[in-house]
Amino acid sequence: MIKQIKNWIGLGAAMMLVSSFVFGQDKYPSKPVRIIVPFAAGGATDVLTRIAASELTKRLGQSFVVDNLTGAGGLIGAAQAIRSKPDGYTLLAGSPGPITIMPVISKTPVSFDVEKDVVPITLIADSPGAMVVGKNSPYKSVQEVLAAARANPGKLSCGSSGVGAFSHLNCELLKSLANINVVHIPYRGAAPALVDLVGGQFDFMIENYPSPQKLIDSGEARALGVTSRVRFPLKPTTPTLVESGVPGHIMSAWIGLMAPAGTPKDIIQLLYSELATAMRDPSVQKRMADMGVVPGGNTPAEFGVYLANERETYKALSAKTGLKVDQ
Repeated sequence: MIKQIKNWIGLGAAMMLVSSFVFGQDKYPSKPVRIIVPFAAGGATDVLTRIAASELTKRLGQSFVVDNLTGAGGLIGAAQAIRSKPDGYTLLAGSPGPITIMPVISKTPVSFDVEKDVVPITLIADSPGAMVVGKNSPYKSVQEVLAAARANPGKLSCGSSGVGAFSHLNCELLKSLANINVVHIPYRGAAPALVDLVGGQFDFMIENYPSPQKLIDSGEARALGVTSRVRFPLKPTTPTLVESGVPGHIMSAWIGLMAPAGTPKDIIQLLYSELATAMRDPSVQKRMADMGVVPGGNTPAEFGVYLANERETYKALSAKTGLKVDQ
């Protein structure tokens, strides 16, 4: 009998210990959450992340604060977020540059392993590249650009917003898949490149759709094709590059919410669930459409597959072309 009493006392003490641990935990989030944007304020990544942060603040009753940490093409801010304590209070607004491009094409290794150190939560927004030409360009379709490039090797030029940028990778992918020889002309940013595109200083550009959107809408530039898997909902009359004779040319410019590896799964699930619900809100969808993007909201597992597929695309491109850039 005494032994049974001791056993019950021991069991009761253990249950009290577990209960005090469980119920002693603060409900997440119990304090402000920091979302690191590794680019300057005012850009697309920053603005779209602020939309997501605002929605999470409203839905979870705690402030989600955007912190812009720039440098090295997004690698500095990304590294700081990824090395943070995995408690859900420091998150990352990830994008292709620091997450799927530079880890593959950088001449020197980046300071983190994106396959081991990062946990995907959900896409915030997504948009394809658009092959654009100036309004006075003679080219009216992707097929015409390809035909001209094949008839005149090394004569046509493809502009980009910089070496290693999304538009540069698109140019290299087109050259590889379509087996054409065009000259790459890098600029310092999309804005000056688009000015020269409209002015006829080079032939075409494959840039993230939001950048040339206003020029396309005003008639200063024409979109000949998009790099999405299926037609872009915001430009449904424009064919994909795959439809236009470039099988495999699928590349997106995305922004997604991520966390350091080791972040509790229930926190990941909560953030995904709330943000995915927000992405279905008509007012949020309207704000994003006005910016030339479609809202995300895929599951963490789906986002993980999405990222893995994109890394493989860039690995294959780098292996075939030898493309490597400095950080």
